[in-house]
Amino acid sequence: MWRVIVRVSYFHDHRSRLRNHIAALFAAMGLHNTNTGTWESAAVPLAQAAAQMSQVLQTLANPQNVPNVDPLAALNHLWVYIDRV
Repeated sequence: MWRVIVRVSYFHDHRSRLRNHIAALFAAMGLHNTNTGTWESAAVPLAQAAAQMSQVLQTLANPQNVPNVDPLAALNHLWVYIDRV
């Protein structure tokens, strides 16, 4: 089993629209906010962890596809850690 830990920030994310969209994706995938600026999954199979990260990366690669996001919104940093639990 594997655990995913993610920390992410954005440029030009006015009203946190991109962040809120990504937060909803994280929650739907079972990641929870640790209140330290990171999101963490429970122990999941490696294929599920990889699929979770793929979905997030696709959204971050095209932030303007998120409704009402600032046209200049972009990824600032993404830190991903996947480890065996």
